[in-house]
Amino acid sequence: MIVTGHSPLQSLIAPLSPDEFFEQYYERDWYCTPEPVAELGDLLSIDRIDEIISDSELPPTSITMAKSGQGLPPEDYTHPNGVIDRGSVLDNFREGATIVLPQLHFADGKLYTFCLSLERDFGARIQTNIYLTPSNAHGFGIHYDDHDVFVLQVSGRKKWEIYGQRDELPYKGENFRKDHDDVGELKETFVLEPGQCLYVPRGLAHRALTEGDEASLHITVGILVQTWAEFMLEAVAEASLRIPEMRHSLPRSLYFDESRREENAAMFHAMVDKIREKADFEATLSAFGSNFVSDQGPRVRGALNALIKGIGRDDRLKLRESILYSLDVSGEKPQLAIAGSSIPLAEDLAPQLAERLARGDLAISDFSVEDEQDLRDTVETLVAFGLLERA
Repeated sequence: MIVTGHSPLQSLIAPLSPDEFFEQYYERDWYCTPEPVAELGDLLSIDRIDEIISDSELPPTSITMAKSGQGLPPEDYTHPNGVIDRGSVLDNFREGATIVLPQLHFADGKLYTFCLSLERDFGARIQTNIYLTPSNAHGFGIHYDDHDVFVLQVSGRKKWEIYGQRDELPYKGENFRKDHDDVGELKETFVLEPGQCLYVPRGLAHRALTEGDEASLHITVGILVQTWAEFMLEAVAEASLRIPEMRHSLPRSLYFDESRREENAAMFHAMVDKIREKADFEATLSAFGSNFVSDQGPRVRGALNALIKGIGRDDRLKLRESILYSLDVSGEKPQLAIAGSSIPLAEDLAPQLAERLARGDLAISDFSVEDEQDLRDTVETLVAFGLLERA
């Protein structure tokens, strides 16, 4: 698995180093940057939110709203056919409701590139949710999240309250239950100023309230990790393909015959031993790595213009920043995987392509192959899928 490009992580955790962040804070405790992060001002603005609400297509899932700790029912800000009612959105905002733009990175190139550039650091998918809260209001009550987040305060100020941490990190889907989960005592309060960045691990209870007379705009960057539990489940699934006994149905006595409990328990432990014997770390890692690459969305800005203008033999192309891909040159049919697609490669081209991609740039004239037309087709396909762009 290969990725290129500069990561903004260092800016988000300054003055910590990545090693210090991962050893002292990641999945453990909150961390706030002492100084503003200069790059945040270029990511988003209230003008951009105004443009999205006024001029963009707004299907039902493009906006949600919340007020005083509760989500608003969709009918309060949508038309009967489910389409977002722009006027109602702004009217609810006027009356104190938070505007939430889920997954805006899929519709905004800057945010999308920002997310991609963080994925190698965490070995996880990265997403954004945007929150615009009126002055002197809050959208959500005390809660914890089931995924780690960075909170990037773009404009306005937010007063943060930090409460207790769960005994164990929550799994994906183990959401906060207001009437069940104990948030613990209030441990810390502080104001997040424009440009500052806050890291909050999953399971840490918190609440944020707009501070002062200015609306608050922040980006929540979600880190959608995969756990060892998921890795081990994949290992069991992979190993089970090579354990014939696991293909048999459960015995009829399992639920209803107490006298055979020890016999069935012995079978269970025998299966565990078989899994330990057959489980293959490399095969499981390969499956997870392939899924990680294929699940990354495409990034093709500029590809259409490049293909229309044409690519000359000596035109230099470079790897697009923050793109994941995997290249298999060892099998009978070499191929390159990117963004959910698999691109076949000629046997004589594959090793040369691997070498050029490792260097970060290439031109058609760099290669010596039997089929020149196949070479051109492959290079243009890599441009079309966003792996390569003009240097």
